[in-house]
Amino acid sequence: MSIKEDAIISDRHSKEGDFTCITFRPDLKRFKMDKLDEDHIQLFTKRAYDMAGVISKNVKVFLNDKLINLSEFEEYIKLYMDIEENKELPLIKFKC
Repeated sequence: MSIKEDAIISDRHSKEGDFTCITFRPDLKRFKMDKLDEDHIQLFTKRAYDMAGVISKNVKVFLNDKLINLSEFEEYIKLYMDIEENKELPLIKFKC
């Protein structure tokens, strides 16, 4: 893990304006893997949804080129619990 390559930085001209795109591609050979197993895929998927659920709604999070459309923290919470069943629990709302 101590050996790293320089980042590839390129100009992009987009109708969407200025943006930063971060792409993650695991080095499978380094971990002696031919492909990602289902556990890793589920873990990366959950992490992408975690990011989409807690980051500013001005930031778009994509997973395999598909937009994860969670515009509010409450929508993210609803993925994991039924709010109607858990009315006695406090629901924390963030306003930024």
